[in-house]
Amino acid sequence: MDVFPASNYPLPSQSSLQLQYVGKQLNDVPTPAAVLDRSIIKRNCDAMLEVCKALDVLFRVHVKSHKTIELAKLQVGSSGPAHFVVSTITEAEHLLPFLLECQAQGRECSLLYGVPIPQSAVPRLFRLAKVLKPSIINILIDNLDAFLQFREQYGVDDVFDIGVYIKIDTGYHRAGIQTSSPKFTELVKAVTSVAEVEFKGFYSHFGHSYAGSSEDEAVNGLLEELNELEKATEAIPVDFDGDVVLTVGATPTATAAQNLISSASPEVNEFRTLMERLGKKFKIELHAGVYPLLDLQQVATHARPATGQSQAGFEPLSTSNIGLKMLVEVTSIYDERAKPEALISAGSLALGREPCKSYPGWGVVTGGLGNSECKVYDDQGDRTGWIVGRISQEHGILVWEGSRDQFKPLKIGEKLLLWPNHACVAGAGAGWYLIVDSNQDANRIVDVWVRWRGW
Repeated sequence: MDVFPASNYPLPSQSSLQLQYVGKQLNDVPTPAAVLDRSIIKRNCDAMLEVCKALDVLFRVHVKSHKTIELAKLQVGSSGPAHFVVSTITEAEHLLPFLLECQAQGRECSLLYGVPIPQSAVPRLFRLAKVLKPSIINILIDNLDAFLQFREQYGVDDVFDIGVYIKIDTGYHRAGIQTSSPKFTELVKAVTSVAEVEFKGFYSHFGHSYAGSSEDEAVNGLLEELNELEKATEAIPVDFDGDVVLTVGATPTATAAQNLISSASPEVNEFRTLMERLGKKFKIELHAGVYPLLDLQQVATHARPATGQSQAGFEPLSTSNIGLKMLVEVTSIYDERAKPEALISAGSLALGREPCKSYPGWGVVTGGLGNSECKVYDDQGDRTGWIVGRISQEHGILVWEGSRDQFKPLKIGEKLLLWPNHACVAGAGAGWYLIVDSNQDANRIVDVWVRWRGW
């Protein structure tokens, strides 16, 4: 196999990391560290697959949140289609062996570069396409000039096909073309008429759904996306005879798909009617990425019920189902301050700087390592407990919020676990994940998963 540029970012030896960590307790490892609970993550992955199966829709998994082959495989399950979306070429290059394995087994698979691709990255994408079957590799296009420049990079001897989705801006305003743009029809005509590419359909990412605060808002986001993509299909030339995929989502809206099974709200009934109508003409696909890990941002969307269990098997959208925690250590204590505070061994490089709309911090202490007596801060309750109130580059300040009557003093050297605001960013500072399994022992390391590096 060719050497791909991902090799410019060498990864640590997984076997060496396993020798160092497997079998140890979390209390015995250096901090900061990113910890994944395998049982929670698998449960979240299986639930999403079950909901898509129940709704009879396709599903495409984003790997940018975790950048590991182990979790990527859990996302697509052990059978059925294996469709991926990536944000970097290095993610695609690391997925290549698994895609080749799927091809050899006759398993349906594909990969989509999930933002309009930099022209300088196109040759790397072509190298991947050459060793895979036609149209396994797909790109997003939202600009005619970019598409023409992409087309010009095909060599005279290139016989592989690249699939193309047109990226529609449904309100997020990061990337995409609006269907009202005077350039839209021309772009659709160009993409559907070039022999070397295969027009696959329309793609929307409802990233602004993170600002939502209810189940109805999440379902309405799906409605907005599908209605806008249906409008986009009106620009397809009448002589185009291929299948068209309408792919929509973001974790808040995609995971809210469980509400379509268990709820009878007017919004859900409207969605079912729309899905039934569109399903007669087009293929419907959901996509999402951070749903296996979850984080405080996701919990704050209230996109699905916080208690109980859906008919499709979804666990509640609550902190109990966040699969990523950050392991930190108390390095100094300041009980004499107006609010008790403590210094921890993790700052913005370990936790990220993204806020969460539901509380004024950068992480919430989950209660320590097996310490059930520690009051856990609840943004829906009395807001009492330890949160990360301030951060610098390498360190953070824990702040005690709420009543001193329930104050839990900390000790220097004490190890704590935090729920982060945004799992994708919090994990980026780690070279690997320490894996535990709460079905066995939530504090004992059972594996190590290495994160991919580079772009």
